[in-house]
Amino acid sequence: MPLIVVFLLVALASAAAAAPEIAVSADPPLPVANLFVNPGLEQGGDRPEGWGVSASQPDIVDFSYCKEGGYAGRYLSIEARGTTSNGYLSQPVHVQPDTLYRAGIRVRLRGGTCVMWLHGYVNDRRFDERAYLHSYGALPLIPDFLKLEWTNSPDPEKWHWLGREFRTWPEQGSVNPHFGAYFDRGSMDLDEPFIGLARTELTITLTGADVKQVTVSDEAGKCYWDSGALPQPVPRLQQKIPDLPTDTRYQIKVTTTAGEEVSKWYPEAK
Repeated sequence: MPLIVVFLLVALASAAAAAPEIAVSADPPLPVANLFVNPGLEQGGDRPEGWGVSASQPDIVDFSYCKEGGYAGRYLSIEARGTTSNGYLSQPVHVQPDTLYRAGIRVRLRGGTCVMWLHGYVNDRRFDERAYLHSYGALPLIPDFLKLEWTNSPDPEKWHWLGREFRTWPEQGSVNPHFGAYFDRGSMDLDEPFIGLARTELTITLTGADVKQVTVSDEAGKCYWDSGALPQPVPRLQQKIPDLPTDTRYQIKVTTTAGEEVSKWYPEAK
C-alpha cells in the first residue's frame, strides 16, 4: 500500500475518533450577580451587616443572628409570638427598568407564614409583588392531636426556597425586598437571600467532530433545546438558546455520527 494512502487512512481514522469540543458562553454569564450586599448574611455583629431587621411590634417578635447551622453558615432566626406584627429582614437594591428578575430566600419554617414582599414607588404608583410559604406547625393541636405531615406544611427540618420571578416597571430604578414573618404566630430561619437577573441566553459552539444530535437540559432533566437527528453530519455547529432561567446549570450533550456521546455542564460547578 502506498505510503500516502496509509497517511490518509490514519488521518481519516483520527478525525473519525476525535471527540467534539464544546464551548459555552452566556449573556449574562452564569451564575448571575446577586445584587444584595452581604447576601450570605456572613458579615455582621449583632445583626447581618447591610441589612435592616425590624418589626411593627418589636415586643412580640424576637430576632437571633446565629453564627452557624444555616443553609450555608450564618443565618437569621425569627420568633413571632403573636398575629399582630410582621418581622422582616430587608435591604433596598437598584434595578433596571422593564427587566425580568428573580428574587428569593432559603427558609426553614417551623410554623406560621413567611413572606417575600417586593415593593416600591414608581411615579407615585405602588409596586407590590409577593410570595408566601405557610406552615401549620404553630397550631396548638400539633403535634399532640394532629401530625404535621398530615397538613401541607413544609418539613420543619429542611431548607426550602421561597421566591419568584418579577418584572420591573418602566422607569423603575429600585425595589425594596422584605423577607420574614407575616402577621402570624410562628418560627423560622432565613438564609442566602438572592435578587438578580432571571434569564440568560446560551451560545453553544461545537467543533472537532461530525455532530449527529445535540440537546440542552437543566439539572432537573428538563430539555430546553433538541436539535433532533441532523440530516447530514455537521463538522461545526453554533446555536443560540435565549430566555433560559438563571437558577440552574445546563448540560450540553452531543452525539457524534460515530455514536460517541460527550457532555459538558455550564457552569461547570456551583
